[in-house]
Amino acid sequence: MDAFFAILLFGLVAFGVWYVESPGFKGAVGENRVNAGLRRHLSEEYQIFADLTLPSRGGTTQIDHVVVSRFGVFVIETKNMKGWIFGSADQASWTQIIHGHKTRFQNPLRQNYKHVKAVEEVLGIDGRRVHNLVIFAGSAEPRTSMPLDVSWNVQELVGSILSRRQVLLDEGQVAAISAKLSSQNFQASKDSKRAHIQNVKQSAVSCPKCRSKLEVRVNRRSGNQFLGCSQYPKCDGTRPL
Repeated sequence: MDAFFAILLFGLVAFGVWYVESPGFKGAVGENRVNAGLRRHLSEEYQIFADLTLPSRGGTTQIDHVVVSRFGVFVIETKNMKGWIFGSADQASWTQIIHGHKTRFQNPLRQNYKHVKAVEEVLGIDGRRVHNLVIFAGSAEPRTSMPLDVSWNVQELVGSILSRRQVLLDEGQVAAISAKLSSQNFQASKDSKRAHIQNVKQSAVSCPKCRSKLEVRVNRRSGNQFLGCSQYPKCDGTRPL
């Protein structure tokens, strides 16, 4: 009996370690940390929405956070990453280094640009009223000069939001936008997430390098999903989700 409980305990501990280290758990932790920080530090003047699924050019796109206020609509991409980060605003890909191991990932500002355009189209507002922001919610540190729209903790993100003081929307527009984003049509669910992945698969059916089939994969270090070539490691072609 003691041996049985020892094996059971070992299995539970092993599962717990695996789950905590899983990309999905890390991503959720980062998004929850940002969501809690925004709600703690921003006043009621700012309406906060998390984990939205919006239509985008015949498909869908998932957005981590949207903040609505008189000072504009803030579209926020969250990266729960660690290590050193290298990149600039005009680079298509940035680099993450952990213990000497390099991993390239899409410039998150460019990744979030798709989300920004989806917000503009759904809400019927122009780009001058929408802000593209990125936050690294983990322990990652920048090793190059970074754009001002990239934050490295919740306090920086809140400061970036509060620094925008030009009034871009009136109270009626803020109320209308908030009501639209509150619609259950845009609230993420298991079904909408599955539909989003299926839409991405259908819109990016082939590898940009060898034209083979693409498959949904997860970057184990960043926790981000992407489309990778089915011929990997022979071909390392990818497309972002």
